[in-house]
Amino acid sequence: MHIVTEFTKNLIPASWKPTGSGWTSGNCPMCITNGQSRPDSKKRGGFYFEEDKFQYNCFNCGYKTGWSTGKQLSGRLKRLYSVLGADESDIHRLQIELMRERDTAELFIQTAKQDQPVQIDWPTMALPQDSNPVKNYPIHELDEKSVQRFVGACEFLVERGLDNWTDWHYSTFSHFRNRVILPFRYKGNIVGYTARWIGNVPNKETPKYHVQQPKDFVFGLDRQRDKRITIVTEGQLDAVAIDGVAIGSNNMSMEQSKIIELSGNRNILLPDADKAGMKLVRQAIKRGWEVSFPPWDQDVKDANDAVQKYGKLFTIKSILDFSIGNPTKAEIMGKTYCK
Repeated sequence: MHIVTEFTKNLIPASWKPTGSGWTSGNCPMCITNGQSRPDSKKRGGFYFEEDKFQYNCFNCGYKTGWSTGKQLSGRLKRLYSVLGADESDIHRLQIELMRERDTAELFIQTAKQDQPVQIDWPTMALPQDSNPVKNYPIHELDEKSVQRFVGACEFLVERGLDNWTDWHYSTFSHFRNRVILPFRYKGNIVGYTARWIGNVPNKETPKYHVQQPKDFVFGLDRQRDKRITIVTEGQLDAVAIDGVAIGSNNMSMEQSKIIELSGNRNILLPDADKAGMKLVRQAIKRGWEVSFPPWDQDVKDANDAVQKYGKLFTIKSILDFSIGNPTKAEIMGKTYCK
């Protein structure tokens, strides 16, 4: 018998009797507090117990409550317990025990998920029409206006320290003509891409990034094979800037973390310096990863910003120098850094 069921049955007055329909009935103690002018005298209240749950119902005042396995105590059930004479400290202890059960169950599920082997099955995908690598783009085929757009794309990449031309593509097709395209590769195959608007977007309806990618994708895996340290970032442009990997958001899935760990490298998370980054910090701590909090200037929010301001080598060195492996220290630093 579950502890909640046992606790409840021990509160039922001795005068309450089982009925032929399975209810345990007696005078409802809630009628007056539930708006009735007189107390119940016709035994209209009742409990109905099943293997993993029970319900309470008064057919006079309509008071209803109950409980089932996996649930916490509702406010209505706690009020019924109090009226039936339960001590508040006993109700509180029962709540704590249910919370422990919930946390244990969640930990079991989490552990079971972690133990499942990860499978990578990312299908190939075509880039937008007319896409070509920036490095050898057929600029001679463009008209004057298209040439100006292409030059603007190149200048944008140089300004942001992203001038590894083998990474980037450009297209004159439709709404891609004012974007730079970064292919997502896995084992040499293109499995997605992000198309970043050049400069500031003109209006709220225009997204800064146009992204196509498979579920649980991790950007930059191909470049980690000969490394001993993997720096994990949120955005793909940050990963390009420092030769790291990116999960594409501030919420890392279980599958993404397991994919990153397949390399066996030492993993260091570099969160963005904003409130949303704290969620990722806690996820990394749970995985036993290090977290880095470089003391960059306040206008530097991520790795790409840092590379623009300090250069690539200094940025990477500062990430390594200010990584923290102690979970408690990482939690405290995260609350200061991610704001």
